[in-house]
Amino acid sequence: MIKSGAKLQTEIPLNKDGSVGFSARFAQKLRIEHENEITGKQTVADIVLKSPNEVGLFLYFGGTNSWLQLKDKDGRTLDSWSKVE
Repeated sequence: MIKSGAKLQTEIPLNKDGSVGFSARFAQKLRIEHENEITGKQTVADIVLKSPNEVGLFLYFGGTNSWLQLKDKDGRTLDSWSKVE
């Protein structure tokens, strides 16, 4: 879940040839599907997506390892939550 108030990257990263890559196109599609929950550069409602990878695409247009990037309020990553100690 992406909480209301999350900040979105607004600049779409381009491929070396200047084209929009697959990940960025998919991210644009996700944002269009949730356009009513976005105002400007942030979310205005909670948004539930299917996976951490979709969350990374939605927020950053891809190029991030969501399992290591996304953290809870205590700074613990999804990766650390998924491992049994």
